[in-house]
Amino acid sequence: MNSEAIRWCVLVKVAVIGLGYVGLPLLLALSKFYKIIGFDIDATRIRNLIKGFDNNTQAHFAPSQNIFFTSDSKYLLEAEVFIIAVPTPIYTNKTPDLSHLFKATKIVAKNLKKNDLVIFESTTYPFCTNLQCTKILSDYSKLVAEKDFFVGYSPERINPGDDTHCLENTTKIIAANTPYAKERMRALYEQITDVYIAPSIEVAEMAKLIENAQRDLNIAFINEVAIMCDRLNLSATEVLKAARTKWNFLDFAPGLVGGHCISVDPYYLAFIMKDFSYKPKILSMGRYVNNKMPSFLAKKIRNLSVELGLGSESQVLILGLSFKENCADMRNSKVVDLRKKFKKQGFKVKVFDPLIDRSHAKKLFGFKPLKSLESRKFDIVILVNAHKEFLDLDIRSLVREKHIVFDLKNILSYATHRL
Repeated sequence: MNSEAIRWCVLVKVAVIGLGYVGLPLLLALSKFYKIIGFDIDATRIRNLIKGFDNNTQAHFAPSQNIFFTSDSKYLLEAEVFIIAVPTPIYTNKTPDLSHLFKATKIVAKNLKKNDLVIFESTTYPFCTNLQCTKILSDYSKLVAEKDFFVGYSPERINPGDDTHCLENTTKIIAANTPYAKERMRALYEQITDVYIAPSIEVAEMAKLIENAQRDLNIAFINEVAIMCDRLNLSATEVLKAARTKWNFLDFAPGLVGGHCISVDPYYLAFIMKDFSYKPKILSMGRYVNNKMPSFLAKKIRNLSVELGLGSESQVLILGLSFKENCADMRNSKVVDLRKKFKKQGFKVKVFDPLIDRSHAKKLFGFKPLKSLESRKFDIVILVNAHKEFLDLDIRSLVREKHIVFDLKNILSYATHRL
């Protein structure tokens, strides 16, 4: 590392724009080494963070004196490095929703100064950073890219609810258009983790998309295995258990695929490929299969209820609303689709998840999950998420004499049914 990079590394003030599941962990990690401005347009969230409370994870933390939280963009003028980590979801028609990204980029552009560095961590498709985001920065700042200011890309790899694979022990991909910007990025991120320097921003953008698309496709294959086993009247659980005895069989399990990355990133890749006259085949089929899982599960459980003579208005409990176990993240949760399918079949459906913010769930999905399970009985219980809290729960105490306990996660020894 050259002397200029070392000097810059010590003196730099960093602004993190967007303090959600990605921005906040990054800010907390960087605050051990730098003065940090934490910016978010949500004033309520800022007030909570100042108090040391993250309402996304429902967790408390001790704010460092190096951190200044604000929802007032005027303070961004003090920064020399801007890291944009805002959500990039999809619209209902499955096309990229870049509104948050472009809005954040405009905010940064209005506070951009000569020699500043702007790093994008938000997931997007190849060429978006260089062709769209950089243009916004130039247009609104009246500065020239790669001369007056510099642009880099470092795709986030945050895995909510995972205490093993955290920011500090996960390699960070970094990319920039100039050697100077790459050196500044390396000086910044090497303080908190290992870095891998990609040859271009587009390579880094593409790498992020295929990381999650690969997982989506692997799960889709196993979900289709479960569907095929159901048609063949075979236990998918037993078939997969047998297959896992082969040393090179990949250990994936069937389930509902939601979340902020796996169920979104393939659509970003499919979107940009339209501009290059190519329609991904395998990618699209993986999404099709995973999106069909709520319908498959609802139909299967409905058929089981008929076989057992349970009424069409049976009381159903879904255990889990977050998109995966041991986290409070409800983004793109397929439990919502499963609940709708059950209600359409006439079932009386309740959802319980001790990790999530019930009021936020109501705002997102239009229904409020149960506060507790005390004094309640159900005909059908479906375990969707393997939360630690559910492992300590005796689900048998929640069901009537004639019942179904469907274990989607294959962790309950007393389950009546599983895939």
